[in-house]
Amino acid sequence: YKLGPGAEPALKDYLSKRKRMPFFANARTVRNAIDLARMGSAIRVFNEKMSPSSNGMVSEDELMTIMPDDFPAPEDGLTGIES
Repeated sequence: YKLGPGAEPALKDYLSKRKRMPFFANARTVRNAIDLARMGSAIRVFNEKMSPSSNGMVSEDELMTIMPDDFPAPEDGLTGIES
């Protein structure tokens, strides 16, 4: 995977906010943030390709790129994954 334009600051912002919340677990929190962003990316690509204006073709680059909006809100990371 690679971080698209603006994704690195989005990840840093997410982690900065998560550090001040319960259940912050360093590497586990980072891994979970990336996993949630990967899921968000898959949903984003699926929704984009299902739109009527799309030809439905997905490139390898699209599948491997995490964008800023793919990261969840910090409070969404508290869904029991880290406890």
